[in-house]
Amino acid sequence: MKPTVHQLLAISHDGENILVSAGAGSGKTAVLTERVMAKLSKGILIDDLIILTFTNAAAAEMKTRIKDKILENPKFSKQLKRLDNAVIATFDSFALGIVKEYHYLIGLP
Repeated sequence: MKPTVHQLLAISHDGENILVSAGAGSGKTAVLTERVMAKLSKGILIDDLIILTFTNAAAAEMKTRIKDKILENPKFSKQLKRLDNAVIATFDSFALGIVKEYHYLIGLP
């Protein structure tokens, strides 16, 4: 992948959360995968990140791409063990998980 200037900014922007919004086929998954790998290169653990997409297919693709990138580089081997505990999901499933776990705080049975 040869990223554009805007894609490079999304990959390298640090110090705060970002939202990558673009049309189908524009490289969002590739950009987010590279952003995750940049975070891992800085010593951040994969299961300390929250990686959200809009569709189940995109979440599955993201996890596969991240796993493939981790497998390419032996220095990330400890990350592979943590990948199954990582939050790589849809916005909906992430929110539902929070509601299920903390339902009592918002008065739900």
